[in-house]
Amino acid sequence: MWRTSVAAALVLERLCRPQRIGVFGHRGVGKTTLLTMLYREAVGGRLAQLRLAAADARTAEYLSDKILQLETGRALPGTLAETDLRFHLYHGGSRIELLVRDYQGEHVELGREEPIRDFLRDCDAVWLCLDGGGLSRPADCLRRQQEVEQIVEDYLATEPSRGLHRPMALVLTKADLLNQELRTSSQESDEGPKWLEQLGMTRHALRSHCPSNGFFAVSALGAPPLGDGAPALAPMKLRDPLEWLVGALEAQDEARVEWLWHNAGRQGRLLEKAVACFGRRYPDAAAAKRFRQRLVDEKRGRRRRRVLFGAGIAAGLLATLWGYDLYGYQRVSRFGAEHEDDPAIVAENWRSYQSWHPTRHVFWGDTERHEGDRLRDLDALARDRERNHQLAALRQRAADVDADPEEVWQQFHAFHAAFAEAELPDEMASLHDRVEVRRERQIAERARRAYDELRAADGQMPDLPALIESADRFLRDYPTSDLAEEVRRRRDACLARLEDRDLEQARAYSARQPLNFQTRRELYQRYLDRHPDGTLRKEAEEALRVIEADWDKNDFRAVRDHFVARPGDLGELNNRAQHYLGVHPHGKFAHAAQELLRWSEKAASPSEYKVVLKSGAFDRKIAFWLSRGPDLSVEIEVAGVRYGPSQVIKNQYSPEWDYEFPRPVKWKRGDPVRIRVYDHDYWKRKVVEIASDDDDPLAMRLLSGETWSGANLVTFESNFALPVLPTIE
Repeated sequence: MWRTSVAAALVLERLCRPQRIGVFGHRGVGKTTLLTMLYREAVGGRLAQLRLAAADARTAEYLSDKILQLETGRALPGTLAETDLRFHLYHGGSRIELLVRDYQGEHVELGREEPIRDFLRDCDAVWLCLDGGGLSRPADCLRRQQEVEQIVEDYLATEPSRGLHRPMALVLTKADLLNQELRTSSQESDEGPKWLEQLGMTRHALRSHCPSNGFFAVSALGAPPLGDGAPALAPMKLRDPLEWLVGALEAQDEARVEWLWHNAGRQGRLLEKAVACFGRRYPDAAAAKRFRQRLVDEKRGRRRRRVLFGAGIAAGLLATLWGYDLYGYQRVSRFGAEHEDDPAIVAENWRSYQSWHPTRHVFWGDTERHEGDRLRDLDALARDRERNHQLAALRQRAADVDADPEEVWQQFHAFHAAFAEAELPDEMASLHDRVEVRRERQIAERARRAYDELRAADGQMPDLPALIESADRFLRDYPTSDLAEEVRRRRDACLARLEDRDLEQARAYSARQPLNFQTRRELYQRYLDRHPDGTLRKEAEEALRVIEADWDKNDFRAVRDHFVARPGDLGELNNRAQHYLGVHPHGKFAHAAQELLRWSEKAASPSEYKVVLKSGAFDRKIAFWLSRGPDLSVEIEVAGVRYGPSQVIKNQYSPEWDYEFPRPVKWKRGDPVRIRVYDHDYWKRKVVEIASDDDDPLAMRLLSGETWSGANLVTFESNFALPVLPTIE
């Protein structure tokens, strides 16, 4: 079944797609010329009852170029790339979409595996083109026939259904090159035209494996002209292969639909699609009308079978339900007869019958009203029986002087709650009064014992939470006792002592561990959780505010102190600032910590800074002897990149450069900085060099403010600056 479905889907796909026409032929056989002239003649109305139209602009442009070349007498160049050509073939009322692929002829040589071979294997019909001029060369003729045999074998190996034969026709091109005897002797033999005898291998293969075959000799251009000048195109017999193709494709499509009907007759949608496709392609064909009528008859038969099948299913279902309800009714009736003395269990069994047989009223005359009356009677009998049983037990417990008065009292109330409609006899009312007196006396004795236990516990090392819980339990169990007010007073005193003890724990811990802010806060918060309305609540809330403020200052102090001591230790600074923000996201110093993190991030990555050389003050010893003063310039080097030098200030020991280095200085944390001062008096010589320490991560500070080297001073300005952290009070 699965294989049939796959094969049917493949046959339907081949039926509904544009028909693929393979044009097989070696290089030079005239495949492109044949397709071009077929289009030229058919679209121009020179092939009776046939029209071959280009289906897209690409095909039209491709063929128009070829036609112009042929009409001007130029030979077509060899095809180098595969090109898909799409046509619409019209014959009578039929309209067939065709897909033809033009290609390089060498790709079909014997032994070659090219993509065109896959296209030819999957074609719906094939023209096998052989060169008429090659019949006189036996070796070439044999070689071409072997290539045809290879195509036939490919087809036989891949055809999914042996009952569907692909049409193949032998088209002998350049028939004008045949000698006169071969052209005029097509009627001399029953085996076909005379020229076909020289192609016996191909003729035998087609007649053995392709029942829908044909043999045609055509000339796309006609005989060459006798004189000079451009030849006039005079194609011969181009109508024959095209007319054969229309008939072969229609017969093949009809065979495909018949195959689908025979092998996939139960797949209605597949058949509908196949018949619709055939009807669109061949609207006037008798087979199309026959298929449509057959499809209508099949739908009617299928609908009739479905109705009969559904009716049978419904009848069987009704019979099953009738038997099911009959069995249930007999079963519940028999159970009721066997348990007449227990109406409660009988009523429960009837309710189970109702839930398991919802269709019982459809088949049986015992209506829903009758069932309701039966259940109400059974429920009334069951309630009377239960009431009498509980009343008897109550009388027995009330008469027992050893019975617990509290339990008997609860039993009285439970009985009246369950059977409010029952009237208590007079003797039971008297018993009720006596039980109540005994119960009240018992409650008073229990209250006294509980009070004595509470007072004894209060006199020892008291567990205040346990005492408060015992007092609460006493007030809950004995709210009307004469001792309730005294217990309430003791409870309030315990609460006050417990409140003071809890807060004292927080005070003492804060005094011992002033820097353990988390635990200090937890202790004060625990007091507030236990005593939300306590008398010391304001003190605890104020202590929490003080703890938060001290904690905030302490954590930021660690950040600030480390920055002051080691501003270049960005890793530890980042850790401390992030820790501060994690604990105090809305703290007093949160903005300063965020600014420090941003500065640290900028300093850790290469950034550009504007640097201005302002002035200097130099020792007189740096000048040449007998000189009027040094001619000074300054050059800086950052991370191995030199900037400057500045302009030269002549004969000055305190030059004022006010020079901005043209290029921004690129620097990141850890890059070294060097400052070199040159004297240009007589010749250029280095008189001062200032270098940052090897372990100085913030060497850029040398280019911001005053920089000294012995008695020599150089002053810079730049937009590099260390962040200013706020002071802590």
